[in-house]
Amino acid sequence: MTTTTTSSSLAPPRDRDRDRGRGPRGLAWLVLRQHRAAVWTFGVALLVLLSALGTLYLSITDYVADHGLADVCTAGWACAPDGTIGAFSDELADPVHYIGRVVECLPVLFGMFVAGPLIARELHSGTYKLAWTQSVSPLRWLAAKLAVPATAVLAGFSLLSAAYTSVWRAQPLPVIPGQWWWRSFPMIGVVPVAHALLALALGAVAGLLLKRTVPAMGAVLVAYPVIAGLLESLRGGLVGPVTELSAEMPGLIRGSDDWVTGRGMIGQGGGRMPEPDCGIGVDPADCLAQHHARGWYVDYHPASHLWPLQWAEAGLSLALAALLAGGAVWLVRRQWP
Repeated sequence: MTTTTTSSSLAPPRDRDRDRGRGPRGLAWLVLRQHRAAVWTFGVALLVLLSALGTLYLSITDYVADHGLADVCTAGWACAPDGTIGAFSDELADPVHYIGRVVECLPVLFGMFVAGPLIARELHSGTYKLAWTQSVSPLRWLAAKLAVPATAVLAGFSLLSAAYTSVWRAQPLPVIPGQWWWRSFPMIGVVPVAHALLALALGAVAGLLLKRTVPAMGAVLVAYPVIAGLLESLRGGLVGPVTELSAEMPGLIRGSDDWVTGRGMIGQGGGRMPEPDCGIGVDPADCLAQHHARGWYVDYHPASHLWPLQWAEAGLSLALAALLAGGAVWLVRRQWP
């Protein structure tokens, strides 16, 4: 008796794991497995920060309600007698501020992770060749490498920024000078998420260029603060400020919610003289006469400009991130055509 065997039964079973590894989804899963320690660290840190912010939110809302600060505090420290604002600052405002600094600094840490352990280390060790031998193109490899941190940024940073913004808004802000909206700008709203995506794109370029873990991480550590400083210098001009003219010298602080970006004199011909030197104790009228000016001006952003400025800077950050991502694609195509 003979047995007839078809050619299909003789063929080796399909290696589903290998087939999955050929696509971006399989590679993304591989990235998660390779860097599971970092993924767990990020997840635990996120939970800790969210828990701390939740506790702070409840403490702040209870304190504001117990001391009647929600409605009466609009004129500065004097509106809250008996040192209630000082006690609030000591107990609650400082932790909010320091957590905000952590939120502000997290993007550069993500960029360093992408530049070093995620890309540069693999290029240096040569392990990227294993993926490329499995019918994965260099561009698909890069896309998979960036999918994991980009997803973490969009999910984790959105949650963290929303939680921190809720805590920040729960404070009696008019009496907490360190928490004015223009000073907390990179910690709240959509800007931290956009900054994190910008840092990730910067990390990808640094890793592809340097191909060494420590130099790539160092490059991000140096370059990102420069870019963040540039964005900060442009921030006040992303939305047109409000300008007011007066005969009296305006103060640097108009109100608790106004961000003054410039002041000075208006000349007889209409030209501006920013921050003229009047000397100490000189009367504003005499200062005008000295400089042959006809009045003073002040440029400022009211609190209503917060969200237009947020979206404008976020858009600019995403545009820079797109340019850097395009640069990363160009580098991959140039080095591994």
